[in-house]
Amino acid sequence: MNRMFRAIAAIAMVCALPALGQQRTQWFWGAKLELRGNYRDSDRESFRTRFAVTPTLFATENTVDPGHHAELSVAQTKLDLGYGKWFLAHAQVHVQDKYRRNPTSEDRKIDADELYIRFGDKPEFLERPEGTSIFAQFGKAPKMERQPVRLLESYGLAATAFNRMEDIQALIGGTIGRNFYWRFQAANGNPVFLRDPNALAGDNGTRGLRDNPPHTKLGSGIPILYNAETEGYFFDRSHVQYGEGLGYRWANEDQSSGFDVIAFHYERDLADREKLTGTFYGGDIDLLNGPEGLPLKVSLPIHGRKKEESGARLYAEWHGLTTILQYTKQNLAGLHRSGYEAETGYKLPVARGPVQWIQPTVRVSGLQNTFRAAADKRFPAPSFWWPWTKIDYGIRFGLGHGIDITAERAKHNIGAPRKIHEGETLVTVRAKLG
Repeated sequence: MNRMFRAIAAIAMVCALPALGQQRTQWFWGAKLELRGNYRDSDRESFRTRFAVTPTLFATENTVDPGHHAELSVAQTKLDLGYGKWFLAHAQVHVQDKYRRNPTSEDRKIDADELYIRFGDKPEFLERPEGTSIFAQFGKAPKMERQPVRLLESYGLAATAFNRMEDIQALIGGTIGRNFYWRFQAANGNPVFLRDPNALAGDNGTRGLRDNPPHTKLGSGIPILYNAETEGYFFDRSHVQYGEGLGYRWANEDQSSGFDVIAFHYERDLADREKLTGTFYGGDIDLLNGPEGLPLKVSLPIHGRKKEESGARLYAEWHGLTTILQYTKQNLAGLHRSGYEAETGYKLPVARGPVQWIQPTVRVSGLQNTFRAAADKRFPAPSFWWPWTKIDYGIRFGLGHGIDITAERAKHNIGAPRKIHEGETLVTVRAKLG
């Protein structure tokens, strides 16, 4: 594995060397600060499962933090140091990121979401190189298929379940001509865990559950299985995930219109147990066997340890119109499920008073599962296999000077034994400095 990494870096440097002598390349650095404040209104819901924690206490899935709340959700900085298109060192560090704490409210408060170095030219989405190119990237970075732009502050079901979180990776890629591109990745892989698909992840396996009586700061949420953020910042060779991608991009000369489509595949073996910060539950196989700490282990119908994902993502722009489509199919130790998203928004210039533009957006996403616990096995989180559709709609107001306001509403249609109220209203004020 180490030989492969050295080869990747050598290939990228060899390809970059001819360009390093060009006069148009130069050193640069940048720093950006981003703050987000929110008003959140979460519908109150509680669903008692059939799983008995004690003879008189049944496991309950409930709203993470119901009611009206005003909160600072994000305070983060982005740092870049680079040399033309041929070298980049990038860091994105938060000191507060309440909506992506992974996987509970007891997660680290200060963390690097992204931390990587890159050698070579890596065009982003509709940007096309002058010709064939190659790059190598090492560190904590987003998945190759993750959508480049979020039109709303919330996430759809497919993004939450499969590609919202970064992982530790060695990624090589390049273009063939100006349009076709390819990717190959070796990564730690994101551990499998559970979270609510609304803004807050919920508290599952936090210290208070071991008290008598048990208590938590937040509710469990109505959770789904998802690819949690990888732990640490160093490469782990114990369960390497290999990924491949093949894509095509096109754009007109002024890049006002174009599209980028990629097909991808990932595969690795699940660990017996992945340790995660902020919870005594284990990830991967340990979670699928039933969360740790309960008096009775009740497994989902798993077999083997193979984790595999494949799918495609389309990103397209046509003047003010932006459309993002994605589909992912997943196999978790024999548990099969799939997810989709379709999101579109249109930016309209306004220039009236402080409002420079508005962007109404709608997103439809869904999860389909082909597994469930056996009838005689009462699993503590039946929401893992409920069919689910989520509709998000909202509008973003651009105020200029790096400030915008987004108001949105999430509506859920969940295939539970009874009606589940999981709706949420979110208003976000975002300020970018630098």
